[in-house]
Amino acid sequence: MNKFADNLGNFLVSAFHYLALFAIGGTTVWAAVVAFIGMTVKGHASIDDILLLFIYLELGAMVGIYFKTNHMPVRFLIYVAMTALTRMLI
Repeated sequence: MNKFADNLGNFLVSAFHYLALFAIGGTTVWAAVVAFIGMTVKGHASIDDILLLFIYLELGAMVGIYFKTNHMPVRFLIYVAMTALTRMLI
């Protein structure tokens, strides 16, 4: 019974893990597409818009690396934080 419960628990955790990663990845792509469409409608891209797209790129790379390795790449979080601070200052 204990082995069955462990196997079921591991399966449920893995299923949630993959579902959450796909949801985060899909949301990141969706937000990036909406931002890009907003830039095209506006007719130009400001440095603020480009930095926002860079943040989406880093988030997508972070999700991809986490999906493949199950390790959170901390340096990507630092890149996102630095870009977000730069974007706020601009």
